[in-house]
Amino acid sequence: MKMNNRFIYGILSIVLAAVIAFIAIPAVTSRTSSTCEIVRMKTAVTRGTLIATEDLELVEVGGFNLPESVARKIKDVAGTYAAADLYPGDYLLPEKVSSVPLSSDLSLNEIPDGMVAISITTQTLATGLSDKLQGGDIIRLYHYDDNNVLEPVSDIPELRFVKVLSVSDSKGLDVDYTTPPEENEERQQTATITVLATPEQAMLLTRYENEGILHVALISRGNEKLSKELLERQSEILSTLYGDGMELSDEDLESSMTVGQTGSGEDSSQESSAAGSGTSTDTTQDAAPEDTSGDE
Repeated sequence: MKMNNRFIYGILSIVLAAVIAFIAIPAVTSRTSSTCEIVRMKTAVTRGTLIATEDLELVEVGGFNLPESVARKIKDVAGTYAAADLYPGDYLLPEKVSSVPLSSDLSLNEIPDGMVAISITTQTLATGLSDKLQGGDIIRLYHYDDNNVLEPVSDIPELRFVKVLSVSDSKGLDVDYTTPPEENEERQQTATITVLATPEQAMLLTRYENEGILHVALISRGNEKLSKELLERQSEILSTLYGDGMELSDEDLESSMTVGQTGSGEDSSQESSAAGSGTSTDTTQDAAPEDTSGDE
């Protein structure tokens, strides 16, 4: 009985070895040894540069583990723009090239449909948050008008939560306040702030900047979840004021400015409380007990 079991185990081992030797190994060897032609960079190209035919070459490489999306024909890549710095020997994948020219400012390449980028001037050091703003910040804008004696400062419902795209100096160069200036290097000063806005917000920004002074207050930085929530809240405010898909008329603009000047105090305090705690406050309920106790 023992001999029969050993005999069976021996036969199975021989069969398994034959399968590995004559089927599995040849299949793996065939797959790893197969080659194909792909496009590869022949020269170095910086981001945003047009890729020419002479910058490319066709090479034969092993097909094992090769991405399916790698470029295989020069004509598919020549005439596109480098989406990143490319170096000799780099394979070309779709995310490394762009069919349209790239701006030097990455934030301007990803403006959502229906939105615009618009710049506002920082007229003093204080109005620009003392040169401390960064791209990605969520800010609130206040308007100061010295011609309005009763309410010179107004909170603007349409501009409570606005995303900063970039900060520039007086020459239009991007300012990076995340790193301190090197020794003997003059610190750049904020001259303009570029923000992401709807057409309605852009009209208000243009008007307010030319009718007074805009002051910037920082609401959120480095908190993507909170930033998304605040921008969604701003979108809801705009929908309430103007409706979905409606363009801003002159009457709407005048009405909005009136609301911003007369009802800003209560709205601002409620919005600030909501931003801090994530809940709204009912001021009427808070005041009721005080009125009742007074009557007693």
